[in-house]
Amino acid sequence: MPDQTPQPAPAPGSPGAWERLSRRFQLTQAEVGLAGRRLLIPELADPVAYIEARGQGDLPYWTKLWPAALVLAELAGSLQPQGGPILELGAGLGLPGLAAALGGRRVILTDLDPDALEFAQAAVEINGLEDLCQVRALDWTDPPPDLTGFSTILGAEILYQPQLYPGLVTLLERLLAPGGVAYISHQERPFAIGFFKLAQERFAIRATQRLLRGEEGPLKIILYALKKA
Repeated sequence: MPDQTPQPAPAPGSPGAWERLSRRFQLTQAEVGLAGRRLLIPELADPVAYIEARGQGDLPYWTKLWPAALVLAELAGSLQPQGGPILELGAGLGLPGLAAALGGRRVILTDLDPDALEFAQAAVEINGLEDLCQVRALDWTDPPPDLTGFSTILGAEILYQPQLYPGLVTLLERLLAPGGVAYISHQERPFAIGFFKLAQERFAIRATQRLLRGEEGPLKIILYALKKA
């Protein structure tokens, strides 16, 4: 007789995510152009149905492709193809990390929300980047011991919860190799400066600004580079 033992459900972010998500939701693919290259990003065709399925009142932050992610993706795509793996924190749809992989770098995309991990892996699959990208769950308060020593860390719009700032500073210090750099981008918000006041005690910090055209006027995107001493 065939084995009828129930098989465990695949872990969120494991291979086959695009197929699994397609069985749950109606999906579309958005095309993003980056310096003459293109990436496909999975999107929800019916956000209302997704909200109802999750039983929450709003869409999670990670379901939106934020302008700050576009700015960080441009930088990530210009990184040299040589070097060790790049880590993306709070990856969500994973655009910056995917841009780095498109340029030839190995990338680890991390998040904690199970569906965010599924969408990140789906993005890896529809872009054919399985050989360069790995998707992993990461709890910022309890990082696994094997995630450390990164020369480059990426994070787009990861500063919207001020209560997490002390832990994020500690996490970056733990994950970065000596001399490593974390690139963090966000749309200008007054409260985010609190993170960098904490981080300046442990990192050398540089910042640049970009103005993007938004639906309601110009958007100021700030890109920070935090270098570990």
